[in-house]
Amino acid sequence: RPCERGGQKMAHHGPKTTQPAIEVTKIEENTLKFVLSNTDASVANALRRAMISEVPTIAIDLVEIEDNTSVLADEFLAHRLGLIPLVSNRALAHEGWAKDSLPKDKDLNPPLIEFDWHHVAEREEDCEIKFELDVRNTSEQPIEVTTHDLKLSLTHPGDTPQADWGVKPVEYDPEFPVVIAKLRKNQSLKFSAIAKKGLGRMHAKWSPASGIVFTYEPVMKLNFEKLDTLSADQRRTWVDSCPPGVLKFNDASGQVEIEDSLNIGIVYSGECEKVAGELFGPSFKDLISIKYHCGPDGQPDRFHFSVETNGALDPVTLVKAALFELHCKMNLLREGLTSDKGGFF
Repeated sequence: RPCERGGQKMAHHGPKTTQPAIEVTKIEENTLKFVLSNTDASVANALRRAMISEVPTIAIDLVEIEDNTSVLADEFLAHRLGLIPLVSNRALAHEGWAKDSLPKDKDLNPPLIEFDWHHVAEREEDCEIKFELDVRNTSEQPIEVTTHDLKLSLTHPGDTPQADWGVKPVEYDPEFPVVIAKLRKNQSLKFSAIAKKGLGRMHAKWSPASGIVFTYEPVMKLNFEKLDTLSADQRRTWVDSCPPGVLKFNDASGQVEIEDSLNIGIVYSGECEKVAGELFGPSFKDLISIKYHCGPDGQPDRFHFSVETNGALDPVTLVKAALFELHCKMNLLREGLTSDKGGFF
């Protein structure tokens, strides 16, 4: 799709020299929408991939089942437990921006030691968090075993007291916790579960993202010369036939206008062009033109992001953590390229 800005095609003028910028347009508990500008698609996609697979979180990785008389097989149960999102601020690095996002104790102090990777930690308490569950149904009616029944173990490893740094199952609605299993009368479930630090590229259970997408910012132009050949009723019919969030009809002037709040997800569908051709003939497919917003180099330079997390991290923390991980990777690359010994290559 060609680029356009202000009605003029962009010529190439060399690499970008401006600093990338982020403009937040909407923020909620688990969702964030922002516009990334003054950069190109490669950087936007790198940020998207980093949020999905490069930000560390905590998830259940080992389940030791002592008693399971439910209808669920042990392996199935362990898989379900691994996919339960856990609040994972404890997994963040102890440097730079992340200090403000780390969990705090009752005295508002962050952990003294960073939650480590399991393969490099010297002590289990530095890389593991233990949960326990023990439920037996003694009633006549079936009961639900939920994340409310999954408790942080008081000791781990052995008889060592386990610190509580807020690592717990994500609670979307206190009245509707995540269901782990259902038990009929006299059925029971008892197990311990070990949670560890990991990355989304290792397994999807460590990904903090539910859905992360970005789209190019559109530049939309109406062909008023051809619109003037249509009656007001025909224009209204065209607007009503288009997907919502693209066009609107001005009753006072009888003219077609671009929506004030665009539905970015549907703009590039081509439906408005298709409908115009079906209603008025193939020559009217250009009643509207939609092109990418581009910078001086003729490449798209504004990207609308929609970030939804599973609750393991809030969306603002996720974006910051992804930027931090990208920064670390770029530093490693720089060191590798400048090292006399070839660095990491």
